[in-house]
Amino acid sequence: MDERIAIAVVLFYGYLLGSVPMSYVTGRLVKGIDLRKVGSGTVGASNVWYHVGHAWIFPVSVFDVFVKGMTPALLARAFDLDLGPQVWASLLAIVGHNWPLFLKFQGGRGIAPTVGVLLSMGRLELAVFLVITTAGWKLVQSSAVWVLIAFTSLPLLAIWWNRPSEIISLMVGILLVTISKRLASNSLRPDGVTFPRLILNRLFFDRDIADHDAWIKRNAGSEVR
Repeated sequence: MDERIAIAVVLFYGYLLGSVPMSYVTGRLVKGIDLRKVGSGTVGASNVWYHVGHAWIFPVSVFDVFVKGMTPALLARAFDLDLGPQVWASLLAIVGHNWPLFLKFQGGRGIAPTVGVLLSMGRLELAVFLVITTAGWKLVQSSAVWVLIAFTSLPLLAIWWNRPSEIISLMVGILLVTISKRLASNSLRPDGVTFPRLILNRLFFDRDIADHDAWIKRNAGSEVR
């Protein structure tokens, strides 16, 4: 296969695969709900956990991590492509997850596919990422800030370990995609929240309001068909 065609194939594959909304499909089939309209409004594993059922997080996470996250780079390697196309295909899988073509660009946070990408292209960075997020949760029982810190550490670690420039670019891209998703969100601005406060809430807490419990229980039960 011509290299340019192979690159186009893996890039389209990455984004289109990332756009497959397994969490949304699970919510519709199991509970008849639209995850974009309940809880955090994100189409990801955490909203499945709170509004579909704890057991359903397993198949959703397996698909998002091992299929979405890992296979774009593996496909690029199967085509014998360089590190650059592997990086871009992997990053596009995360972009597709966050802004899926099939759901009017309202998707998840990208954490699960990011784990898969790091499994295939940055296992040392993944190990530190998991340590930071787990330790943060154990210390303060709040993951959002620590997940942001962990994402911020990725490019710094890649630079510290003298990783190839393509991998450093991947880590920077993951961080920028994460910040963009947090700021854009899937939600409308709630009443009574000023714009500066909304931006701070989204960036640091990954939600529109300060109250975590009120946010994850938002519209619970109203979308059941």
